[in-house]
Amino acid sequence: MKASHAKKMAEQAFNKLAESVEAGKSEKLTAYLKAMARFHNYSLGNAILISFQRPDATHVAGFRTWQKLGRYVKAGSKGIAIMAPIVWRKRVVGTKEQEDDDKMAVVFRTAYVFDINQTEGKPLPEFARVRGDPADYIHRLKEFISGQGIKLEYSEKLGSADGVSCGRMIKVKKGLTAAETFSVLVHELSHELLHRDKDKISSDRNIREIEAEAVSFVVSEAIGLCTGTASSDYVQIYNGDKKKLLESLERIQKTASRILSAVMADKKEYTATIEEQRSTAQAA
Repeated sequence: MKASHAKKMAEQAFNKLAESVEAGKSEKLTAYLKAMARFHNYSLGNAILISFQRPDATHVAGFRTWQKLGRYVKAGSKGIAIMAPIVWRKRVVGTKEQEDDDKMAVVFRTAYVFDINQTEGKPLPEFARVRGDPADYIHRLKEFISGQGIKLEYSEKLGSADGVSCGRMIKVKKGLTAAETFSVLVHELSHELLHRDKDKISSDRNIREIEAEAVSFVVSEAIGLCTGTASSDYVQIYNGDKKKLLESLERIQKTASRILSAVMADKKEYTATIEEQRSTAQAA
């Protein structure tokens, strides 16, 4: 498969997603956000490609990476096409007055990964699932918040709100469960990371709220919290604007990936798989 064909496949998958959103089918977007949680180390385009070709995929890796993990791709298994970047240098010769310069160029090739269900062999260590308890993830999240120069306070005076972000300050209602606190912290942190630059944010408050809720959904889903039907209202606010939807999804993916990289930084499960994901994470 040529890279151009993989790109067209990603565009086709996104167009189907956009059509589902426009038609009010929130379950399609929820399913995609769950896929985003599973493959947060991949680019938006590759996450769409994986979800489109194999909706039930849970853990993917390349042929050789599975071998390193003691597993082997079953005969006859069809690979999941993704786009992998190749970076190369091109020497540009200058004039007598100019120095020679190395220009960086990026091209894409089609690569293939396989889901764990397409492999057999040595059992993998059970992936850490917290089942409603964020455990040490919440401590890492608080450390990440502090590292961004954002203060954290707990308050009983937030009215009906569970949390608010006030510009370098997050306030969370006292008395929430650990899972609720984690979800609220991610939501408010998303506002701090996404919505403080007035030149780059959407003027639509509903979109800002849904973006923050979607990031919270993806991050919570990725660490194993029960997420319910978060983001179900997402379908109501784009009015068929595919460009606006794509831009929003890209912001959600990048922000969720940034937070997950921080809270899961010390986890060693599937290290080889994650390293391979990172090698293709910049693909479009």
